[in-house]
Amino acid sequence: MIYAAKIVGQGTTAGTFLVTPQYTRIDGVSAPNIEALPINGLVPAIGDVVYCAEGANDFEQSMQLLINDNGGAYPIIFASLAATIEYNINLTIDGNFIAKGKATLGAGGKKMVLGDPTQTWAQAVDAALTALYAWAATGVPPGPAGGITPFPGTPALQPWQTANLSSNHQLD
Repeated sequence: MIYAAKIVGQGTTAGTFLVTPQYTRIDGVSAPNIEALPINGLVPAIGDVVYCAEGANDFEQSMQLLINDNGGAYPIIFASLAATIEYNINLTIDGNFIAKGKATLGAGGKKMVLGDPTQTWAQAVDAALTALYAWAATGVPPGPAGGITPFPGTPALQPWQTANLSSNHQLD
């Protein structure tokens, strides 16, 4: 059976949550709370509405006689209706990965840099440094007493732009 349920607490079995199924039994009584096991790395929070699928056996797969009572069944939580769904998984992506919205890597807190604007800025700084080295090479030893041509100031220095930082994505 598949049904919606509300997370009301931690279960007594490790890794489970106590859920209140959102259905009324055939005898007219509300379904009692039951432990449910989240799957696929789903980490629900208390108050979340989740979807559960329920088999007829307990967690140890013992034989069960189920007559109008969900006690002893092994419901699994396979989805959540929470606005933010938290998963605790290891993920390997072999191919393209597109994330829409905002991304936080690690604990977040530091803005990520935007590649193209940062590359443009770094190339401009490299060009300015190259020009500075070329100008400095025109000096006559032993230094200022020998004189040096005035620095032409080209290419113009491009200062760092805050726009090079993402306003959406963070990492630690």
